[in-house]
Amino acid sequence: MSRVWTECTAPRCGAVVVPGRIHCLRHLDEPQLQAALAALAPGADVDFRGLRFTEELWLSVTAAVGERFGRARFDTAHFPARTHCQGTHFGGPAYFEGAHFEGDVHFTGAEFADYAGFDAATFVGAAHFREVRFHGEVRFVEARFAAEAFFDGVSCASTARFSEAWFDGIGAFTAACFSGGVSFTESWFRRRDGTSADFSEATFHRPAEFHGARFRGRAAFADAVFESEWRGAVVCLDELWMRGASFRTPLRMGIAALRVDMNRVRCESTAAFQLRYAAVSLRDAVLAEPVTLSYEAMPFMAGPRQLEQEMPREEGSVAVRLLRLSGVNAAHLVLTDVDLSRCEFSGSYNLDQISLAGRCEYGTPPSGLRRGGRLPLSWWSRRQVIVEEQYWRALPGASRTAADTDGWLTGLGHPDPAQSPTADDVAIVYRQLRKALEDTKNQPGAADFYYGEMEMRRHNKDTPPGERALLHAYWLLSGYGLRASRALWALLCAMGVTVLLLMLFGLPTAPPTSRMTGQVPVNGGRVVLTPDPAGRGVPRRLRDRFSTARVERAGRVVVNSVVFRSSGQDLTQGGMWIEMGSRLCEPVLLGLAVLAARGRVQR
Repeated sequence: MSRVWTECTAPRCGAVVVPGRIHCLRHLDEPQLQAALAALAPGADVDFRGLRFTEELWLSVTAAVGERFGRARFDTAHFPARTHCQGTHFGGPAYFEGAHFEGDVHFTGAEFADYAGFDAATFVGAAHFREVRFHGEVRFVEARFAAEAFFDGVSCASTARFSEAWFDGIGAFTAACFSGGVSFTESWFRRRDGTSADFSEATFHRPAEFHGARFRGRAAFADAVFESEWRGAVVCLDELWMRGASFRTPLRMGIAALRVDMNRVRCESTAAFQLRYAAVSLRDAVLAEPVTLSYEAMPFMAGPRQLEQEMPREEGSVAVRLLRLSGVNAAHLVLTDVDLSRCEFSGSYNLDQISLAGRCEYGTPPSGLRRGGRLPLSWWSRRQVIVEEQYWRALPGASRTAADTDGWLTGLGHPDPAQSPTADDVAIVYRQLRKALEDTKNQPGAADFYYGEMEMRRHNKDTPPGERALLHAYWLLSGYGLRASRALWALLCAMGVTVLLLMLFGLPTAPPTSRMTGQVPVNGGRVVLTPDPAGRGVPRRLRDRFSTARVERAGRVVVNSVVFRSSGQDLTQGGMWIEMGSRLCEPVLLGLAVLAARGRVQR
């Protein structure tokens, strides 16, 4: 129930009066003050709204409500501002070390002109510190908050320490201003459902120590401003929400969290985010200087203690996954050992200047033989694919059958046709990623992106028909010059067909002979030699065209054709045309095989 408070009648005071008196605690005479203090006892329900405490007066109050060893004990405590007067003011040091608050405690609008110490204090009920102004050092080291702790709008002009504090309810620091250094080293925000800590719109003017801080629920730093460095690694069992946060100085931050929302984050200086477990979104982030997102192989430690005992232990769950890059200028982004199999690259800028280091993982096509489609049996070539192609493949279209789209939906959900990229969009992304890898001399990695780019061009309806036909042939014969095995099989097939054609139509029955006609003049003259047409044709019977000798002769012609040489064999008129075609096509297939093999081993 609400109470009716009467203001002190002392001039310019306005504090709450002591029950049965007309003055507040500060303006009582000595006998009345002693009587009022004697009425207090450990566990008392106190109300000091608007009171201006001196150091001596506060020591007298704590002594009156103190238990053994000087520990103050309160039930419900009211120290906030009245609606039309100044808040409770502590003119000297305020010692609350080890204090126990059984009920709710209200400090809203209070002012601490000097030191404020709450080390090892226990708050069983809700703790309200909204809009409190701390002009001196403030300490909540090893404080325990069993319910909600509200520090919204708090102002700390000097050092603030919350090291090893426990927050069982939400720890709310919305719009707080920390002008001095602040430390949450090894603090523990234990609320499981919803938000466990809220630092949204908070401002950190000096270094912020968060090393070893743990958050069981969501930790929100939305629109927070860090004008100095962040120190240490944090662990969040849910989501670390940093949407719209600004980092204005160089930063090195360790994060172990299930999800990290860095949408619209602003890094005005160099930054290095060392991540574990996290699925990261970077949509619309502003990166003015180089920013590194990397997988941290070693667990985060606080002294000899590992910080990640409660994180999931499934195999592969430690990997860092990047989900979105749309709206990001990727020229200043460095990704090291990051899983990009679910990353949406579309909509980013300067993607061809992104730096990809270490082992960055991408998606893969469906595996195994599949029935249907254009061929009775088909399989997808093993390569690295981006998620945009997976979305595009999962949508049946005029150039794709149901068999073509089968298996591309695994783990992605059903794509929205209105938002899925076109083949041309996917080709652009592949082209930019290919250039980024080529600039780092990673030719084998760039080869898969070149394959993806050519695939999109082949399936693009806007590609001219002649060019599409050429691309289909290029894909079928050599996998765009990237599949050495396919080119070798094509070469062997071409050689086999050439051998067969030569045996059927190209090799004559016997070597050519000549015969002389006319007489040789006594005094010399012209002699005419004419070829003997006998034996110039192929055998009449089909079975006579297949023999070991003819196979050997045809093979010699084909092998010489592959290396672009003439075999010197006598051929029929048809055989000469067959040889010319072989000398034109088969060296091309051999060159494609060599080119594909070189692309895989080149560094």
